[in-house]
Amino acid sequence: RIHERLGKLDEATAQINERARDLGKLEQALRPPKARGGFGELLLANLLADTFPAERYSLQHGFRSGKRVDAVIRLDRALVPVDAKFPLDNFQRVVEAESDADRDLYLKQFARDVKGHVDAIAQKYIRPEEGTYEFALMYLPAEAVYYELVCNQLGGESSPLAYAHDRKVIPVSPSTLHAYLLVLVLGLRGLQIEEHAREVMAYVADLNRDFTRFKTDFDLVGKHLGNAQTKYGESER
Repeated sequence: RIHERLGKLDEATAQINERARDLGKLEQALRPPKARGGFGELLLANLLADTFPAERYSLQHGFRSGKRVDAVIRLDRALVPVDAKFPLDNFQRVVEAESDADRDLYLKQFARDVKGHVDAIAQKYIRPEEGTYEFALMYLPAEAVYYELVCNQLGGESSPLAYAHDRKVIPVSPSTLHAYLLVLVLGLRGLQIEEHAREVMAYVADLNRDFTRFKTDFDLVGKHLGNAQTKYGESER
């Protein structure tokens, strides 16, 4: 029995090693920033498709400047830009750092990369004159990156998180993005209810005008009937 189980364990280990090699190939394939960005855009597109009807979002939305944002969400009469690209090279160096000094150095470079990316999003995609809201979502591709940025107080008082909030750029991770999208969906439903309420008020206003016209006609008929009765009495006398 022990030999039999050891044989099965060897088979399982071989399968695990094969999966590890597959993951290694995937990691190598996603190492170039362009491929990694494309993968993030694909995940974002799938999440939007699962959350919103097709007419409420669009991918690769273009602005007059020629810049294209990865996605926009149509909420009421304005757009919520969503950027799915993110600089990960220095974060990878932070993870692989062998000393505290190297880690601190790469953390500073990572914070600088985040601030530069925030500036780019704010400059290129927050464009109220072209129909966007005055904020944008910055999609971070991994929970570890989001944790380092949001929960680890990266950069102290001059943290890139505070900098992003000042620039009206909201960082979101795969899990928190879904929460933000659900909030937007609830807001969209509220706007739809408000729109239906406006329709009901318009119908009530039309009904009020109809009743006003009816009252005018009814008063006129009453006046004519009164005149007819008076003439009838005069004729009878």
